[in-house]
Amino acid sequence: MKVTFDTSTLTMNYQMGATAPSEALINAFAEGATASGLFVRVTTPDGQADPYVESTQVALTGLSGRIAVKPKAGLAPGVYKGKLVLHACSDSACAVVYAGSPWTVSYTLTVTMVYAALDTSSFGAPKTMVYDAAHGDIYASYPTPYGGVGLSAVARFRSGIAGWAGSTLSVPGLKDIALATDGSVLAATDTSDKVNLIDPVTFSVKSSHVSPSGIADQGNLEEVDIAFTSDGKLWMATGTGSSWHGLGYFDLRTSTFGNASPPCAHCYGGQFFAVSRDGSRLMFTQSASISPAPPMLYRDTADGTFKPNPIGLTFFYYLTSLSDSGDRFLMMGRTVYDRAFGTVGQVPQPPKGVRAAQMSPDGRRAYVLSYAVEPGDASPPVVQVFDTSAAAGTQIDLPLVGSFTIPDVPGCQTSSYPNYDCYRPKMRLTPDGNNLLILGSRKLIIAPIQQALTGQ
Repeated sequence: MKVTFDTSTLTMNYQMGATAPSEALINAFAEGATASGLFVRVTTPDGQADPYVESTQVALTGLSGRIAVKPKAGLAPGVYKGKLVLHACSDSACAVVYAGSPWTVSYTLTVTMVYAALDTSSFGAPKTMVYDAAHGDIYASYPTPYGGVGLSAVARFRSGIAGWAGSTLSVPGLKDIALATDGSVLAATDTSDKVNLIDPVTFSVKSSHVSPSGIADQGNLEEVDIAFTSDGKLWMATGTGSSWHGLGYFDLRTSTFGNASPPCAHCYGGQFFAVSRDGSRLMFTQSASISPAPPMLYRDTADGTFKPNPIGLTFFYYLTSLSDSGDRFLMMGRTVYDRAFGTVGQVPQPPKGVRAAQMSPDGRRAYVLSYAVEPGDASPPVVQVFDTSAAAGTQIDLPLVGSFTIPDVPGCQTSSYPNYDCYRPKMRLTPDGNNLLILGSRKLIIAPIQQALTGQ
């Protein structure tokens, strides 16, 4: 008896929020004489349950069969890969295995987002946004801004059957938030010098830890002021007030605090961070308030040392991001560098200004959001996509791959002090590089990206 399966690859996909994803089918055909019949059993290469497959159902009719593979619902957006092993046998115990078996089928499961816009105006202007890829949730910090009244809460946005919805967790005196590189915990700092560890599953504070060195003021709504690296350290400004301060960390592994060594000699007026998603590289502005400006520092977790950048960069405080591995670095929405600080290219500035900018996870694209902030301009926001894959030192301007519009304006449209913080929304990408997440003072926007623009 010989058995033939009609495919060695499966492609499955569904949209985020679907409760009953469609099955994928594999057909089996047996040839030859046998007195025992045909049985098919489905396993995985390691014999363990597949985390992305809900069930496999086998239907047999004589010497043919159909295997229905049902993907697991509720997965976060992304691309999931795995393998199934099909055993064609003479009986359910597989005492006799037929020719053509075992047969390995590789699958790719893609969970996609759909365009959505959620009114978030009641929350105010966000400071920091992070994406929890493990659960598909979006978190944002809403501290009390200088000279105003804020929500002083962490918001969680989650997609369900009815669409996206937000809920909040009050953190009195909230300063900023950061997600651990493994997604195990969300940290929130506050004005009582505490690091509050929030469980992403229960969305509640599971422990609080007081910094003996204090937690200094952390700027306004445009900067990222705390950041996790892959060694479990949460970096932050230490001391009091907003003038001279130190640089320290909370170690998630030991629940202890420590200080940078040597101490930061030029930390004044708030320090700002940008970190790769894997936590391997941290960029650090010592100060944007003193003259001459001290050099921007960087730290690779592999050696744990803060070093001055080799090309004389001084400071950033917004529109700055890294690729997931830290091999590409977009600074102030204007220039992309590689890991060795070679210049990959400049971002041509749109005529209506850069409202948000973000490196793609793989470092091959830079996304720039532009729209008018002057009231009365009804033109829709535009996302420009630039190619950042070329080697450093080969071009001056980054080539434009393409662009697309979004129908909703995420933030306010005003350039008047002190409200101008609200016209610079936060923008992130999902780890698969297929979706833009944009959060401003008006709306949370989920914008899928055309595959042709992503470079994947």
